[in-house]
Amino acid sequence: MAILRKWSAAVSTVGMLVWLSLLSAGVTAASSVDPKKETPHALVEEVTGVMFETVEEYKGGEEDTQAYYQAIQKTLEPVVDFEFIAKAVMGDHRKKASEEQIERFVGVFKKGLVTTYAKGIASYIDSDIEIEAPDEDVSDKRRVSVDQKVTHEGSTYNLSYTMAQNRQGEWKLINLVLDGVNLGRSFRSQFGQAAKKYDGDIDKVIDNWLDEM
Repeated sequence: MAILRKWSAAVSTVGMLVWLSLLSAGVTAASSVDPKKETPHALVEEVTGVMFETVEEYKGGEEDTQAYYQAIQKTLEPVVDFEFIAKAVMGDHRKKASEEQIERFVGVFKKGLVTTYAKGIASYIDSDIEIEAPDEDVSDKRRVSVDQKVTHEGSTYNLSYTMAQNRQGEWKLINLVLDGVNLGRSFRSQFGQAAKKYDGDIDKVIDNWLDEM
């Protein structure tokens, strides 16, 4: 699990936390930003203006942790395609899984990500964030990478968000690459290793997923 632990360390620092901070603002900004009309770059840039509002509202989150986690999840769900990501993480093992197992894993996977984000995001409220302008017209594309630089306490991180447009015309985040480390591939590797550890028992992989993170 060395790769996973390396990724988890990155999650605990800035990469996934910035992902959360940007996208958690999506619901707050929904009244002024239309995900169906904005380009993915413009959407991310505009929601940046209201990021961290969830953190500010729940500064005393330790007193009611579950309420804080639920608030974070509520803000993430409209803009992150958890189901798509979770199914991709299962890889070929999804073919052997039942619909009930797939649905259960989606729920456990979502819980793990939300909990991780919520625990560390407050430490990065003073980060300097710069979104790079697209180098081509993306108006007719269905999948776009939004590149970003994040500077925190003297360190600079390069992030690339993979945004995909669904059939409803909504842009959803489906993957993230932090300084060359691919989120989807890292978690898919974790699932594969866990499947070997538990002799292909999908239920055991799901039951122990949060402990392996």
